[in-house]
Amino acid sequence: ETEKLPLDYRDLDRKPFQKLLMIRCLRPDRLTAALDTFVRALMPKGAQYADLDADLSSYGVLEQCYAHSSPQVPIYFLLSPGADVVADVDRLARREGMDSGLTYHNISLGQGQDVVARTKIEFGHIEGHWILL
Repeated sequence: ETEKLPLDYRDLDRKPFQKLLMIRCLRPDRLTAALDTFVRALMPKGAQYADLDADLSSYGVLEQCYAHSSPQVPIYFLLSPGADVVADVDRLARREGMDSGLTYHNISLGQGQDVVARTKIEFGHIEGHWILL
């Protein structure tokens, strides 16, 4: 956010991360825009990072992530409310020859599913399966 804060909160303009925390508390609806501004201003090549996937579909971004992943570098998704990557991951799994239920497991966590998930993760870790929780 580029608006100046009132009164004593003006000091937060010199403390960008604390300003993000304040925005998160007072205006969570503005956090995405504030994070974009934060990344662009403070990260090296922040604008390139923020604009990285502007020309790609969500599947294109996933393909790029997959190309850079390995058994030692897994892919983790940090999703915002309403985001759904399941269709893209399913499509990539099919392309890579993964069989649903055999080498690719999509587990919806709920009552009692933690035991199933733990078992699939432990076995999948050894066998190289994909686990989507």
